Amino acid sequence: MKIITINNPHSRYPDSLNNERGMTLVEILAVITLLSLIFVVVGRGILGKSDAAKAKLNVTKMENVKQALSQYRLDFNTYPPTIQGLVSAPSDVKSSGKLYVPFLEEEDLKDIWGTPYRYSLENDGRTYSLSSLGSDGGEGGEGANQDVTLRP
Repeated sequence: MKIITINNPHSRYPDSLNNERGMTLVEILAVITLLSLIFVVVGRGILGKSDAAKAKLNVTKMENVKQALSQYRLDFNTYPPTIQGLVSAPSDVKSSGKLYVPFLEEEDLKDIWGTPYRYSLENDGRTYSLSSLGSDGGEGGEGANQDVTLRP
């Protein structure tokens, strides 16, 4: 016995397309779930590295401020009374008549997260403390939130 197929002339699709099977909803959801898990694992690794890189960049930026403070001391035989002295001449430098050229720009006085550095003179102006509170802007912390303090 021979089976004969008759094409339906009213069908929009040829018979070859009607026999092909597409993906079910369960299969599509499984693929989406697997892709989401991959993105989460990869994303955590990338974001964790980003915070560590910013913390290292912040220390490098603080080292530049430290060098500017050392240069200020070489030029004026003292550290500036405030960290703003690296951007604009303090009153004692203005009154001395010495040439003043800014050592840094205003944006250099903030850490990588936009928080101003903490600067204080110690030991009657013979030393200083330059600090950043880390990414959280609060005292203490670990990793990128860790406080960093530099001294001469």
